[in-house]
Amino acid sequence: AKQPTNGKRFYYFNNIRAKNRIGNHNEDIISVVIGSLLGKGIANNRSGEGVRICYRQSDKHKNYLFWLYEFFYSRGYVSKLKPRLYTRSIKNQIGKTYYGYEFNTFIFSSFYWIYKMFYSKGKKVAPLNINDYLTSLALAIWIQDDGGKANTGLRIASYRFILTEVELLNNVLKSNYCLDITIQKTGINNQYSIYIKKKFNK
Repeated sequence: AKQPTNGKRFYYFNNIRAKNRIGNHNEDIISVVIGSLLGKGIANNRSGEGVRICYRQSDKHKNYLFWLYEFFYSRGYVSKLKPRLYTRSIKNQIGKTYYGYEFNTFIFSSFYWIYKMFYSKGKKVAPLNINDYLTSLALAIWIQDDGGKANTGLRIASYRFILTEVELLNNVLKSNYCLDITIQKTGINNQYSIYIKKKFNK
């Protein structure tokens, strides 16, 4: 990595081996990575070289995806190539094509500990120590990534996690942020969402 004389940005070059990209990652970087992995983000283990974080969002959330890209680009974590447009078809929706954008961070050997937190036998899990990393920024990213307005409150789609993991996340949110939360069934077997109720001033 190279530190420019103005001290504003680290640059991680494409031709540096991943094992030599070792950080130092500040709290904002870790918070954004953690928040996005609670949502749609994917940590991709590159066969011992290191781990990259993969981002993909539909075109409806293009602005958010490009904000993430600029966040990482300004800190030297991605190349100058802009997010790629992708298309996706769903088998049971013949003739329907979905569009979105995607990008990946550079591969870092120093992201491996995050991969170990979030994956067990290749399946994403909610880390048991998530309480240590669910900062307000991480929560904001999680909501942007997988949340949305629902009635007068906010719903986070926690479909990727089993019930005990959703309960863990629920308890951490209550403990850390004093939120009024319920766990709701989605209508699909073994899928749950977290509903955050709006608080009214008395």
